[in-house]
Amino acid sequence: METPTEPIATARLRLSGRQLARIQDLLTSARLEKKAIIGVCGSTTRKGEAGADFVASVHALSEELSDLDKEPTDEILCWIAQKQKRYPLLPIVFHHGGEHEAAQARRVLETLSGDKCMTGIVVQVGAKGDMAGILVDNTEVMLLDSLIVAGPDILVWSRNSAADAEGDDISLRLEQSFGTKTTRMLSGLRVGVVGVSGTGSPVAEMLYRLGVKEITLVDDDCLEEKNLGRIYNSALADVGRFKVDVMGEAFERNGLPTAIRVISKNTFDQDVVRELAQCDIIFGCMDTHSGRNLLNRLCTFYVIPYLDLGVKLEADGRGGVSAVCGAVHYLQPDGSTLLSRKAISLAQIEAEDLKRTDPNRYDELRREKYIKGVQEDRPAVISVNTMVASIAVNDFLARLHPYRNNPNADIGSIAVNLREPLLRPDEEGDPDEGMAKSVGLGDIRPILAMPFFAHG
Repeated sequence: METPTEPIATARLRLSGRQLARIQDLLTSARLEKKAIIGVCGSTTRKGEAGADFVASVHALSEELSDLDKEPTDEILCWIAQKQKRYPLLPIVFHHGGEHEAAQARRVLETLSGDKCMTGIVVQVGAKGDMAGILVDNTEVMLLDSLIVAGPDILVWSRNSAADAEGDDISLRLEQSFGTKTTRMLSGLRVGVVGVSGTGSPVAEMLYRLGVKEITLVDDDCLEEKNLGRIYNSALADVGRFKVDVMGEAFERNGLPTAIRVISKNTFDQDVVRELAQCDIIFGCMDTHSGRNLLNRLCTFYVIPYLDLGVKLEADGRGGVSAVCGAVHYLQPDGSTLLSRKAISLAQIEAEDLKRTDPNRYDELRREKYIKGVQEDRPAVISVNTMVASIAVNDFLARLHPYRNNPNADIGSIAVNLREPLLRPDEEGDPDEGMAKSVGLGDIRPILAMPFFAHG
């Protein structure tokens, strides 16, 4: 990682559900012993209003437990060195126990980090599986603001959670509906919504009304008259303006405490990737296979829970409708991917990438029938879009505060078909082993290991 050039204002840590399960299993079996698990993290940093916003993401964990009261073994030091040889990774130490064990873990961390300016992270795992941690450099120690687990359940531990509830009428009503724990977690989360038209518009509206801490809206399209039937808060006078500006200004006028960030750039911009990497949750509301694949990679590299939304409406050519369906995919960073689930195709990704990077060559190949044409604008119906958006937001809430009869681990996606009508959950499927190698790498060069960004 590149060491922040300004003081760190906020520090957060993310890990996957499978990583947490392994940590808990190993430490629980050794609770009476002074043991620790050593790992390495990727990271990303953004310049914030009060200083740098720093986020670390767990990339890998060592195979065996280490002794807290001894120097790290040569095997561990070699393992750390091999990981850092290829990528800019920080060491991290997970441990049980109290202040004495925490002091021992910090000494271990300092040995692992050598003479690097940024030392690393120490995380204390409680008896009930809860976690708290510190970020250490060679001059300062600061508490982690939050730790988020991107598993079937989205777990959030925040040092400010008790102070987040305002106690006003709106908060009290939401607490009665979803529970105090859920509303307080929401009020500390930064959520990204990529694509703010069909499904993105109602998703953003619901998240805003639910009281999340911050919403980042990303879309480089301008509002057209045909969009007015599918974008909330839009008016005829807004035609020609960026969609994110229209939505952002509407939220600002409403005056609720959620902070709004608007980015009127394409997702294939490394500055946009780094902004989205700061989000705790991402909703992908994009039509293109290449864009959805990019978000899937982004959420893998930065260990972010990802909800992908898709709607399909097709006319039969005789005045009727042949398809009215949609799907919401929940993707864990070290689980299956949109590609492995066959929700997107490599051929379509390649066609869309060519259209974006070399439109003349794309048109030439399309005329020669070497590639199929990229799907252009499909009709959108606001009622269907809103229904799929509601399924996604409710799936998100169920993972924050489980309320369904089935465990979240059994639900990887939810498909809806209005012609039946039918609502069908499906399991996640096997992990994508190829993508799993990139979990938690954070900022590397080129970003997301995509050659496209090498020239950015």
